[in-house]
Amino acid sequence: MMIETTTKPKARMKKPSQARSVATFANILNAATEVVVERGIQGLNTNIVAELAGVNIGTVYHYFPDKTAILVELFRLDQQQRSVYLLGKLSELPTAPDLTEWSHELFVLVRRLRNEHPTTAVMRRAFQSVPELVEIDNADTADTTNFVARLLRERFATLDDERAHFAARLLVETTMTIMDSELAEGPQSGAFFDEALHLINTYLEAIDR
Repeated sequence: MMIETTTKPKARMKKPSQARSVATFANILNAATEVVVERGIQGLNTNIVAELAGVNIGTVYHYFPDKTAILVELFRLDQQQRSVYLLGKLSELPTAPDLTEWSHELFVLVRRLRNEHPTTAVMRRAFQSVPELVEIDNADTADTTNFVARLLRERFATLDDERAHFAARLLVETTMTIMDSELAEGPQSGAFFDEALHLINTYLEAIDR
């Protein structure tokens, strides 16, 4: 999730402004996504992306100087997509009347995101082999953790800063792992999410004591 990370991706690409350019830009990224999902990051090649996107290689380089720049943009879009789904629900934590119901609604969102965008988990696992993306992800996780820690302190007045930070980190990293897990797909995914929800509910109940 993206909260305003302290580490920003380097400006390594040219953002389009006109409608036709925006469409070409999106087409290139869609082609790159297809390559990464089917062949992994090792199989990502600007020539292949150009071919799949139906553009010449010069057009790809017009927007992206190299394949890492493409990966950075794919990663940024993935993080942004998660934020749209999850930050609003997370922000309800301090005032939610019933934590069990709140966590259930959160996991409904998590599962819907996982089902509607099945390539995301594959992409994120592939991203872990790119140091620049790992650095961005770590910074984003740290900022999200700080955000959730503030929410926890608002919800639980007796929670000190240190425990709030550890609790937030556990909740954020556990939720991200659940979203990215291979167990979250297929016919048994419902049972997997039910167990994950039970885990989170039990932990939240323990904080509330």
